[in-house]
Order: sequence, then C-alpha cells, then structure tokens
Amino acid sequence: MAADRGFRGAGLMPIGQNIPQKSYQVKGLLTEAWAAYLQQFSWDHYSTFTFRPITRAIGLNRTSVSFVHPESVQKAIRRLTNELNKEIFGERFWKRPHEGIIVAAAMERQQSGNPHIHALMGNIPASKRRMEIVDWWYQKQGIARVFEYKQGMGAEEYLSKLAYLFKDGKVEIDLLGPLEHYQPAPRF
Repeated sequence: MAADRGFRGAGLMPIGQNIPQKSYQVKGLLTEAWAAYLQQFSWDHYSTFTFRPITRAIGLNRTSVSFVHPESVQKAIRRLTNELNKEIFGERFWKRPHEGIIVAAAMERQQSGNPHIHALMGNIPASKRRMEIVDWWYQKQGIARVFEYKQGMGAEEYLSKLAYLFKDGKVEIDLLGPLEHYQPAPRF
C-alpha cells in the first residue's frame, strides 16, 4: 500500500525526489525563482539610492539622529518612478496602462540603521541621462548611484538574495510599473 502512494519503506519519499527540508533550502529556491522572474525583463539601469539621516538639535550641545521610515522609503521610490514617467511618457502616462518605466526595488538597512534601496529600472529611453536621476534624488532624498545595466553581472540575483526576500517574514521587493503590459521603450 505504501508503494502506491509514492513512498518507500517506513514512510520515506522516493530516493530520486529532492524535497527541501530546511528553511534555507526553501529560501534558496525562492531566491532563484525571483532572479529568474527578474531576468525576463529588459533592464536599463542598476541603481542604489540612499537617504539622508534626520538630525535634530535636542539641547545646547546634543543632537538626535533618526532614520527614514520604511514607508517613506517606498513612497520616495514611487515618487521617483512617477516623476520619471511624467518626463518620459508625458503628464497623462497613467491613462495608457501599457506605458511607463518598470522598477524592481529592494530595501536594505546599512549597519547604522539607515535604509537604502537597490533597484533595477527598465523601459527608460537612451535619451534620458542617468545623471538627471542622480541630481533629482540628491535634491530630494540623498545620494544615488545609477549604473548602466549589464546583463549577466548578477544584478537580479543580488536584488533577490536572501537578505531582501526574507526580512521579517515578508517579501521586500517592490515591483512598480506596467509589468503586465511590458513593452520595451523606443531607442533614439
């Protein structure tokens, strides 16, 4: 009877079947799946966005340093995405659901506790300069580094590594833009 249910002997699975037994094995499979999902898109930029710490004077010679809240981090990357969409696709880009940049963003905390974002951005025309994004972010939030995306360098794997996917038991990768209607931007 046990053989009919796919088991051998005393309730053991068949020898050739690999079932993850430990949580790190499951996380590894999910990391690979996320990386494979992200690899299907055409990315233009790999970016890192940091935030200025908030410093307040609390006395004559004392200051207090606090950091940006995670919800504010998400709002900031959404605002950047919205601004880029307005510049590239026009003020009413949201009325055309198939247009817009695509973003996969993951938040991480530095050792100091200050958050920063790693992001893959796609569907951005070549006419849009990377330094414009850096300048906009510096004016609003902090320091940004925007690199040209190079396929095969492991950006997808880095974005989906265990530290991003499994913080506090929830997925920390935000997917923004028209991924379901994705079409590459025209090249000028």
